[in-house]
Amino acid sequence: MNYDRFESLPERNGRPSALAHARRYERFEATHPEEGDLHEDGFNFWEVVRIVLRRKWMILAITILGVAAAVVLTLRVTPLYKAMTTIEVQREETRIIEGASVDPAVVADDQYMATQYALLQSRSLAERVAEVLNLPSDERYADQNLPRDERLGEAATKIVNNIRVRPEGRSRVINVEFISPYPGETARIANALVENFIQTNLERKYNTTAFARDFVEERLQTTKQALEESERRLVEYAASEDILEIDTEGGGSLDATSIVSLNQELAAAESARIDAEQRYREAQNNLTTRAMLESEDLSRLRTRRSELNAEYQEKLGTFKPGYPEMEQLQARIESIDAEIEIEREAIIAALGAEYNAAQAREKSLRDRVGELRGELQDLRDRRIDYTIIQREVDTNRTQYEALLQRMKEISIASGVGSSQVSIIDRAIVPDAPFKPNLQRSLLQALILSLALGVGLAFALNYIDDTIKSPDDVKNKLGLPAIGVVPKVRNTTDIVTSELADPRSAVSEAFFSTRTALQFTTSSGAPRSLLMTSTRPGEGKTSSTIALAMAFAKIGQRVLIIDADMRKPSFVADSGASIGLSGMLTREADLLDNIVASRHQGLFLLPAGVIPPNPAELLSSPRLKAVIAEAEQAFDIVLVDSPPVLSFTDAPLLGSLCEGAAIIIQSGAIRTPQATRTIGRLMESHSNLLGAILTKFDAKKVGYDSAYYYYSYSAKGAYAYREPAIPNKESIRRKVHLFSDSDSAPQIFDSEN
Repeated sequence: MNYDRFESLPERNGRPSALAHARRYERFEATHPEEGDLHEDGFNFWEVVRIVLRRKWMILAITILGVAAAVVLTLRVTPLYKAMTTIEVQREETRIIEGASVDPAVVADDQYMATQYALLQSRSLAERVAEVLNLPSDERYADQNLPRDERLGEAATKIVNNIRVRPEGRSRVINVEFISPYPGETARIANALVENFIQTNLERKYNTTAFARDFVEERLQTTKQALEESERRLVEYAASEDILEIDTEGGGSLDATSIVSLNQELAAAESARIDAEQRYREAQNNLTTRAMLESEDLSRLRTRRSELNAEYQEKLGTFKPGYPEMEQLQARIESIDAEIEIEREAIIAALGAEYNAAQAREKSLRDRVGELRGELQDLRDRRIDYTIIQREVDTNRTQYEALLQRMKEISIASGVGSSQVSIIDRAIVPDAPFKPNLQRSLLQALILSLALGVGLAFALNYIDDTIKSPDDVKNKLGLPAIGVVPKVRNTTDIVTSELADPRSAVSEAFFSTRTALQFTTSSGAPRSLLMTSTRPGEGKTSSTIALAMAFAKIGQRVLIIDADMRKPSFVADSGASIGLSGMLTREADLLDNIVASRHQGLFLLPAGVIPPNPAELLSSPRLKAVIAEAEQAFDIVLVDSPPVLSFTDAPLLGSLCEGAAIIIQSGAIRTPQATRTIGRLMESHSNLLGAILTKFDAKKVGYDSAYYYYSYSAKGAYAYREPAIPNKESIRRKVHLFSDSDSAPQIFDSEN
């Protein structure tokens, strides 16, 4: 039992403070922000198990029906056989002779493989296979009453619909399967499919080669004629324009060749003239030029002068300059100087002559180059048309040679047959059908049926928002479950059969409820406790009398106040008491109007005469005094009130009692209804202690019964079942524990 939500009550003579009530109301509002938030909790494994166990019979029924339907449908299916042929698509076509192919090299990439898959499933291939195997004449493939073309189409359609083409992983191996009710036909048609597929590839290549050969022959003849015509026009034009071509590596005319040569000579002459001019100018301005230094005569004269000058200087130390011998040496020096000058002028004159000759040669070559340029420009003007015709001849010759080479290749390829597709494994006749597969069908049906059953269970659980278990009371309502009363299957005499037996599950449940109430306050159970419910028939009155008997068994004096003055459930002897209605309308002593029961310590204040307006009567200040007097005279007072949602009586009574408990029938009250019930009690400042869950069927909800209660009886918690009570027997719903009539049936119906 969970006690963590219990709020401490004040002393026995006090009432809950406004602050404590506000905290409880805020907690209740936080627990119920929106109705749609009730299913937004995280994943709970045991909640899933509970849902599955609760709907286990429905899930089992759906599973059995699904498996049975799968068995029936599987056995009614016509057996199908499958044969498979394996082929390989080479990466590139095998070439016996290099260049012996009309088409470019085809690489078996993803696009090429996808094309082969489509071709294997094409209708044209299916029609070819049907024609080769004469399937239009087989009544298994075509209606024999139809014309030949329609029968062929019908047979081809059956072949296309039963072909399965799939690659073997990421390889270039293809598995070609054919499915048929006839095992022999599967292998025959599968092998015929791949054989005709290879044959059609070869025929397609041959047809392409033949078309290419005819096309190349036609183009070759046309190109040959164009080449001959263009060569003829080129020769005629060259003769008419006096154009002569020299057959050299670079080609060209005589004028072009001459001007190239003259340009080279002109450049050399220009260089020679510049060199001669430079040497000439240098000789004029400098006495020690290279030409003068290289002259042998001039060098000899200079050497002789140096010798005479040395001799003159030597004798000058002995003789004076006017001495005859000295004058002779001076004359000889002057003579040599004159010879040196003459030799230098001769060298300058020679350099000037060389310069003039180089200048004349340069001028002559320049004039000739100018003449040739004019002639070459005129030749170029005349060669424009010649070049155009020459280019046309070259183009035609290139085309002719290429077409001639292609013609040779096609002639070779036309006699060579090759294919990229080859057969690896041929199809064999299957021994057993592959479909239907009973084991696989049963497994699939089992999985799908379980999934459907579990899904439906969760859907129904999502739709069903009733309060079914103590966990729902805690999680959906935010209240502690102070009691869980099991559902029993015997309604003849619960007082004598169940409550009288302390070992029964019902007795144990109310003993646990009594214990829980004793821990709600620091001083024990509340002195006054309101017992109410959301609607009639939830076991409110039954729980009141059972809880009263549980407290009476431990020696406490218990008073039951029947505050349901609209439809009283407790019966007392006539005249024994004026009842609650009499106590509220007149001044009377409470103890004088108490009715004792056959059980020790259990007393009753009956409802009394039914007033015309019970709500106004309960609003009297006298009610508070009656309850206070009862609290002083008895250990605990249990107030049995009408349902909360039907009338205003329960909120009025709850505001005067120390505590209140809601009776909730398991699986009968929806969460919004219970929430409104709690809200109305909270609004009246009732001290709501928790809820008592009645008619709880643990197996039906999906829990183990031992989780909530334990039974010492032989039959356990599931000892009785409650049937519907007809209207004519509604009198049996009355409680006669407080009546002296022995003939009155002592019925304690759990619906009250």
